[in-house]
Amino acid sequence: MSGNQPEDTLAEKRWLTSLANGDPNALGGIYQIYGEKIFRYTYRMLGNRSDAEDATAETFLRVLRRARELRADGAFRTWLFRIARNLCIDKMRQHKLMELPNDAHYTGTEDRAALRVTVQQALDELPLDYREPLILCDLEDVSAKEAAETLGISVPALKSRLYRGRRALRDRLGGSIEKLT
Repeated sequence: MSGNQPEDTLAEKRWLTSLANGDPNALGGIYQIYGEKIFRYTYRMLGNRSDAEDATAETFLRVLRRARELRADGAFRTWLFRIARNLCIDKMRQHKLMELPNDAHYTGTEDRAALRVTVQQALDELPLDYREPLILCDLEDVSAKEAAETLGISVPALKSRLYRGRRALRDRLGGSIEKLT
């Protein structure tokens, strides 16, 4: 993904139009734009690489199945994250996955890796109502409006959950961060 929002938006529109017109290769273009973001989101939600890969793949399979219905109207990203969210919730209900994965791979120094593990554990301990807004807004840089739409709540409710989630995360990390720094 280029990270350039206007270019990504134009590319998204082209790929969505192609996919809606029956070009199955267009899914690869959509995946190129969103695949990494959806994987990061599902990984942070599920805390397990294998389940995150499954949820990411299923997200894009659902896009392919509904290709004829797609419109390049700007709501695609929200819809895509909502699919991923629902798949994650289903997986969590199935497996009750709330542990840090053994297969997580972190890069950087040992202290940095330890910090990431500590933050992920604290994030996993948060209630889903706080965790989801934090992942979407703070980690995936989704706008408050898009995150609220994805979660099916109002923007003020999202901001309230973000505030409470950040406070709860800070409380959980209080002593842990000081030990690592």
